[in-house]
Amino acid sequence: MQNLEDISFVSPSLTAGGAERVITELANYAATQGLRVNLIVLSRQRHHYELNEDIRVYEPDFDLSSLNRLAYQWRIFWWLRGVLKGIGPSNVLSFGGKYNAFVLLAAFGINNRIFVSDRSKPTISYGFALDILNPIVYRLARGIICQTNISKQVQWRRTKHTNIRVIPNPVRVISPRIAAKENRILNVGRFIGTKHQDLLVGYFDETKTDDWQLDFLGEGPHLERVKALGKSATKSDSITFYNNTKSIEDYYDRSAIFAFTSSSEGFPNALAEAMQAGCACLSFDCEAGPADLIEDGVSGFLIPLGNHALYKEKLQLLVDDPRLCKELGIAAHNRMRVFRVEKIGEAYLDFMIHS
Repeated sequence: MQNLEDISFVSPSLTAGGAERVITELANYAATQGLRVNLIVLSRQRHHYELNEDIRVYEPDFDLSSLNRLAYQWRIFWWLRGVLKGIGPSNVLSFGGKYNAFVLLAAFGINNRIFVSDRSKPTISYGFALDILNPIVYRLARGIICQTNISKQVQWRRTKHTNIRVIPNPVRVISPRIAAKENRILNVGRFIGTKHQDLLVGYFDETKTDDWQLDFLGEGPHLERVKALGKSATKSDSITFYNNTKSIEDYYDRSAIFAFTSSSEGFPNALAEAMQAGCACLSFDCEAGPADLIEDGVSGFLIPLGNHALYKEKLQLLVDDPRLCKELGIAAHNRMRVFRVEKIGEAYLDFMIHS
């Protein structure tokens, strides 16, 4: 792409997280395509992901920690409006249902090329105020980007917007090392209620095997509770918890199975990365996300949400059959070719620049 145009990305943070990873990859890709790239971050926190050196990063230069919520929103609103005015005409992409209306209002009257994308499950509630405000304010957007067809249907019903495009997340390239896989079951994600890592502890404890390891990777408010469950499990010596790391590929590489227990997703990045790395994957078929990645029985297993018996049955099947693990892992890797960053990044830029 040869167009020399400004493109700006707005993110609430650049900490470890799926949305943050995606917006970083899109910004990095845009920077390699001859575009002037701005990354506007609504908080000052540690950056987890590496950025192209040509990207201009804007962060608030004042301390927000001492402000109450209303004061914080007021100050960051005018800061963001000033940044957008200073940047001038630009294609702007905002990530997150909690912030998109905020960005659209901050840009009102100074920029009409704002694109928004929600990153959670399509029917999630962001609270009474935003549930009313978002469908109205989203009509100011130049376009809406959805991760799945289900999300597009929900957005159209809510907003009646005429420019909605489905573009899935990019999946970073992880070359699978099928021969190097170990008897390890991996789960990656924030320890929050909708991820249900506690269920996986129980599933693993009931699995008939003595030579498998269960690894959890992530942080979050429910971490200590799940750790306590792991310590009380009969297979506690085979359950390990790791913090967030930038070397996540090492965990994907060595794990034969990726077990995903989330009940709420927009587009599950961790599941996509595990498939890219050639893991045999099983996941609950929640409202949106996993079914866009896994072809049940071909590139993994989709389990009806809440069917615990079937989940344990499929997990046991994978543990007992290394050949099946290998076949599903290879099929999963091949399935991820359509989600490479070059293809997805080009789709984002084409939609934003030419809409």
